[in-house]
Formats: sequence, structure tokens, C-alpha cells
Amino acid sequence: MDITVYIIPILVALLLAYSLHKKVNAYESFIKGAKEGIKYSIEILPYIASMIIATAVFKGSDFLNTIVNFIDKNNFINIDLITLMVFKPISGMASTATLIEIFKKYGPDSYIGYLGSIISGSTDTTLYIITVYFGAVGIKNVKHSIKAGLLIDLLSFVFAFIAVKILLF
Repeated sequence: MDITVYIIPILVALLLAYSLHKKVNAYESFIKGAKEGIKYSIEILPYIASMIIATAVFKGSDFLNTIVNFIDKNNFINIDLITLMVFKPISGMASTATLIEIFKKYGPDSYIGYLGSIISGSTDTTLYIITVYFGAVGIKNVKHSIKAGLLIDLLSFVFAFIAVKILLF
């Protein structure tokens, strides 16, 4: 017997019982929240669209191959890891798709698979967060947030290489 199938119905029943106890109309509250959610979804749509378009244009260009050919002379890093490191601060969906491709191509237990996993787990979608969430609440002065977030992402990339090299290979 799998108890997890009962968690959502139990939570809904508890919320309804709590709303009855507090004498709150749960349906009207739900509708009000849904209206606000749609409003915010429409407000952040241009920010999301701009990130999707920028990601598609960047991925379609040959810029990453140029970077890898310039940087990597000893096969220390490859195009797939560079792609992951570029896309992770921009888009969670694009970076997850890149990580899945790394797993399919090299395997999750390979050097590149471990690096991809650590990079993916230790970084965040910095530019996406700043663009979408800061834009939604109207924060305009984001230069220090961008610098701090990208510095942490860069340090996470460096420490991922160090951790895999020292601990695993």
C-alpha cells in the first residue's frame, strides 16, 4: 500500500477543514489567488520570452565551439560542459537538457558526468532569477546582484573541477 497517493487529498481536506474553522470561503479565496497568479504570469511573460529567445540564439550560434577551441588545448573540458556552464545561469530547462545529453553521451559515472552533476547541483539560474523575479517586483538596480550571483556561479564551477579531480579521479 502506497501512502503517498493520499497526501494531496489529505492536505486538501485539512485546508478545507481549516477554512471552515476560520469561517473563510475557501472557493472565493482560491479564485482570488488564481486571478492574482494569472496577473503575475502575464506580467513576467516578456521576461521569460526574452530569456528563451536569447538562449535559442546563443545555442544556435557557433560561439561555444570557438570558446572551447580557444581555451582547451589538453582536453580538460569539452563543449558539453561549457554549454552547461553557460546555460545554467540563464535557464534551468536548457541546463537540465544539456545535463541529460551529457549523461546519454558520457554516462552519469564518467568524469564529465560527475562534473555536470556537481555544476548543476551547486549553481543556480542567476540571470533567470534576476530577470524574471526582480523584474516582476520592479527592482531596477540589479548590477550588484548580477555580479555577486555570477561570481558565486564561477566559483562553483571552479570548485566542481577541484572536487571531482581530488575526490573522484
